Amino acid sequence: MLDVAGFWLPVTAAVLAVAGTVVAACRRRAVTATALGTALGGALLGLIVAIGRLLTLADLSDPARRPAAGTTYDALTVTLRTVSWMLVTFGLTVALACWLTGRYGHLVPRRRASAVPVADQVQGPTRARV
Repeated sequence: MLDVAGFWLPVTAAVLAVAGTVVAACRRRAVTATALGTALGGALLGLIVAIGRLLTLADLSDPARRPAAGTTYDALTVTLRTVSWMLVTFGLTVALACWLTGRYGHLVPRRRASAVPVADQVQGPTRARV
């Protein structure tokens, strides 16, 4: 069950984030909010892993076993800590990029339509002359 949830839960979150951005009226704001939410989720994951380590080590009755238990806990949660830092970094980077393109987007040159007006083509009569 955990293997299935471990794969499909992040995939579902990504699909819902993309779908929410696509249907949003203001896409830049939706991307910024999604990025900040991702960064917040990563920070909370890192905080929960750190609190779990403290609670796990505080629950040991023999203080001599704490270093071994801490090393084991760190080895088991290294992927979670790495992913939490990646989520925080990615979320803040995307949010910063959205903010910069919104604030300084007018400085980037864009392709514009031709300034020369295109003459309307006059169509001939559509009925045959008799």
